[in-house]
Amino acid sequence: MTATIIDGRAIASEIFVDLTGRVHALRRKSVVPCLVFVMIGDSPPAKMYAQRLERLAQPVGICVRRCVMSEGMSVAELEHQVSSLSADDTVDGVLVQMPLPESLLNARLSTLIYPRKDVDGITVHNAGRLYLGQSGQQPSTAAAMVHILDHCQVPLAGQHAVVVGRSNVVGHPIAELLLYRDATLSVVHRQTRDLPQMTRQADVLIVAAGEPNLIKPDMISSGVVILDAGINVTPDGLRGDVDFEGCSTLASAITPVPGGIGPVTNAVLLKSVVRSAEHRHV
Repeated sequence: MTATIIDGRAIASEIFVDLTGRVHALRRKSVVPCLVFVMIGDSPPAKMYAQRLERLAQPVGICVRRCVMSEGMSVAELEHQVSSLSADDTVDGVLVQMPLPESLLNARLSTLIYPRKDVDGITVHNAGRLYLGQSGQQPSTAAAMVHILDHCQVPLAGQHAVVVGRSNVVGHPIAELLLYRDATLSVVHRQTRDLPQMTRQADVLIVAAGEPNLIKPDMISSGVVILDAGINVTPDGLRGDVDFEGCSTLASAITPVPGGIGPVTNAVLLKSVVRSAEHRHV
């Protein structure tokens, strides 16, 4: 078997076509969807991410602004800035660069961002709504994965989905979303005893562990659908958490890195900004 390579860029393009029409409708009402990316210090990866968002948003008509703050600022200064942006009527989304420096880990971001503007689903309010199966802003990567599965018409009800990773931004939220699609779920991680025995049970394998090539061909079963959310910088370039070349010979479908989950995540994030703008005066 040779896997179908899931083209995240093509899926993202379809999202952007829909967003273009929705943004044009908003602009006719003098509403310009606006995302503010709070950058901390002089981080090259954060600059690259900001540039990518700006490049994607501009043709659609979404405004992306940068709010650059000193790495030496206090927790109170960060909290004040995030609160001010959340209260700004012209802002529809507030996105804070992660991970935070150690000196800022105590910042209460999960309670400061207005839920509608929490476009990456980090607030207590939106996390609670996700847990309860209610509508709200969801973490972009997890939402992107569900969008990909739907786009590829992958059945979930009754299927065994195995999630490798337990982070608050990917592992936990995708687990909740899969449960609400009636999947049978296992959440595992690098401390799980006999990890290969668990991953071989998967009909759908979601990998977000942050370790390059963690999943080898002998850890999967023939016909599995694999979504790889890993982004690891290696001497050979960007690599996912899955041995792509090896697992492609067994899987029925697989996302590449780069070009898989990432483009859809960016599109879903900007979709959340547009959704927020549509509800700005509701």
